[in-house]
Amino acid sequence: MKLLRWSLVVLGLAVIAVLALLTASNVQAQDALVGSWVLDPAKSQGSAGLVPTAGTATVTAGGGGKYTSVSEVSVGGATGHSEITYSIDGKDYAVTTTPAQPGAAITQSMERVSDTVWKSSLKVNGQLIATVTTEVSSDGNTLTQTTTGVGQQFAALSSTVVFKRN
Repeated sequence: MKLLRWSLVVLGLAVIAVLALLTASNVQAQDALVGSWVLDPAKSQGSAGLVPTAGTATVTAGGGGKYTSVSEVSVGGATGHSEITYSIDGKDYAVTTTPAQPGAAITQSMERVSDTVWKSSLKVNGQLIATVTTEVSSDGNTLTQTTTGVGQQFAALSSTVVFKRN
């Protein structure tokens, strides 16, 4: 149960960090993602206490195919911070969280499904705990992330969170 509770906080941080991993093959799609996003808790859904109740994410383009995301999120009364710098190349990238979780290596990898849809894998210590499908609306103002926990142990992580451009 302790692993599940800890995983929920990690998931809350990492789901918002997924914003950092999103990109597309054209500059217009990249520009649509870069900026500041705010969680819309009224449109988000999942098990009580498991869905972020507040959150922000800022995505910046660092040039040379690199991006950085910094996020803040509250899940079940716990507030945390996450950061990730990455390139889109199919590799896992480390997610740094505060408070840090000693002995836990959190990573994400991303693949582009279409110009507006991406899939991400979230791992803790190399174990896949969730997949996240992210879709940007046609007007570029809404971002929806659907998280599916992997296996019985992480099924409670399943949720849908919605962000609005700030």
